[in-house]
Amino acid sequence: MSFKKIIFSVMALCLLAISLVSCSPNSVADEDSLYDTHQGVEKSKIEMPPNG
Repeated sequence: MSFKKIIFSVMALCLLAISLVSCSPNSVADEDSLYDTHQGVEKSKIEMPPNG
């Protein structure tokens, strides 16, 4: 391969990587409703082991 083709391939891969990263959302947790639970744990439902 010539030097020109190698440079062109590297630049194309860089451009592809930048475009894929810039199109992704900022944070997956922002869109995930699993992290929006604001309920606590009842202390009466926690079972303590007898030795500890």
